[in-house]
Amino acid sequence: MAEWTESYRGVVSAWECDVVEHFTIAYYFEKFADATRNFIEMLSDDPALAGLHEAASSRIVTIFQHELRGGAAYHILSAITSLDHTTLVISHQVIDTASGRTGAWVCETMSLPPDIGPAAREKLAERAVAWTGPEIPARSEKPKSRGALTARDRVKPWELDEDNRMSLSDHVHRFSGAGGHLLTSIGMNGNYMQSNRRGFSTFLLDLEIYSPANLGERIDVHTAIAHLGNTSLRYVHRMSARDGREIASMVQAGVQLDLDARRPTAFPPEIREAIGRHLSQA
Repeated sequence: MAEWTESYRGVVSAWECDVVEHFTIAYYFEKFADATRNFIEMLSDDPALAGLHEAASSRIVTIFQHELRGGAAYHILSAITSLDHTTLVISHQVIDTASGRTGAWVCETMSLPPDIGPAAREKLAERAVAWTGPEIPARSEKPKSRGALTARDRVKPWELDEDNRMSLSDHVHRFSGAGGHLLTSIGMNGNYMQSNRRGFSTFLLDLEIYSPANLGERIDVHTAIAHLGNTSLRYVHRMSARDGREIASMVQAGVQLDLDARRPTAFPPEIREAIGRHLSQA
């Protein structure tokens, strides 16, 4: 009977924590990438599945339920949760080793290599398990406006992964930095967060990869606000190349977090007004 397989085991290091005082989202993606490669490697001991290493991610949805803080030991369980003629979904559970509870759920949709034959598909299907995590949201409708420029830099040699593509974590590092600029534009700057012991804590990421970024290429990120709740905010990042080619997009949803109570807290009126001005331009 197919089951979830341990694909990664580690500890949250001090330098992997952010201003919200917990595990940085980009470092989660560094571990997700390792977990996926480890899981595929374990599957691909069968020669029929060797081509699976060529599969490229197209969408990664992550739902965060419990935070991991500095020093926390954790492990990742991985499994195939869906398979069709063109795509494969590899899912992960990030487990807090001390408590045993799942802190994050991940669904990674991958395009299957065209040379994967019927026998290989059957072997993959035999390894599939039922998805037991939270409901995966449909793709969010993106604002018509691309929003303001929130990041601009170049792809560095050390940002390439084992396939010479910009790594997942470096996509998310840029989007995370872009989020910092977006939050600054609505008044949630460093002074505000330090003085009020507030932060922005992500509970959902929906990352889509369209076209690999090339070494040395200039990349821009634009960010637009999509929705405002009482304590929550959702915005959309779009990453593009100098020639206008779309590289990736990421929907990010989170809450304003009281850093001492570790609970969501409502946005003050002046920040709600600033967010409203952004929404009127979307």
